[in-house]
Amino acid sequence: MTSSSGHLDSPPTADGARRRLGPDERRTQLVEAGLRLSTVGPLDLVTAGAVAADVGVSKALVFHYFPTQRDLQSAIADAAASDMLAMFRSIDGEQDHATQLRQGLELFVSFVELRPASYATIARGAGTDPQLNAVFERSRSEIVSIIATALGLESPSDQVRMYMRGWIALCEETILQWIATRAVERDDLIEFLHTTAFDIIARAVVTLERDQ
Repeated sequence: MTSSSGHLDSPPTADGARRRLGPDERRTQLVEAGLRLSTVGPLDLVTAGAVAADVGVSKALVFHYFPTQRDLQSAIADAAASDMLAMFRSIDGEQDHATQLRQGLELFVSFVELRPASYATIARGAGTDPQLNAVFERSRSEIVSIIATALGLESPSDQVRMYMRGWIALCEETILQWIATRAVERDDLIEFLHTTAFDIIARAVVTLERDQ
């Protein structure tokens, strides 16, 4: 039910009253709607109008919380990145490094598989937009730190972090291509990415330690 001010009230409470959503709740509601829409199409198509229609509010209300469409899309991308990072952090750190990394890859494939078009927008096009690029850089830095921990690297050097970022980019593009083609079995995909992690990153660590 929409109030006269254009704000959508929450469902009735036990006593039949309706509670107005506060600003933080409303913002969260709009972002969650955007996250749902991002699973069915590219992030660029998750517009203020689409979110408004999904929630049942006016487009003007969406723009009240997100002044521009890119502000809305950046907030959605940031929320998706937070969900992804929380997913990675849920991995049991007591397991051996190889098992942690494999579980992380399985989760990552599932995450990208859920919203391939939107993920591709960020992974391939973030550099052209300052707001999306800021989200991309924050999440990429966090992912590198999580992977470093999974591999037992306490304080990876700038050079090792560079190699790790390159491996993550390889994972992203390979997963997106796999989703488009299904050229190999899922287990084969994960095994390939798992093997390349130790091949690329572990070799980089050995080389750097040798040259120091």
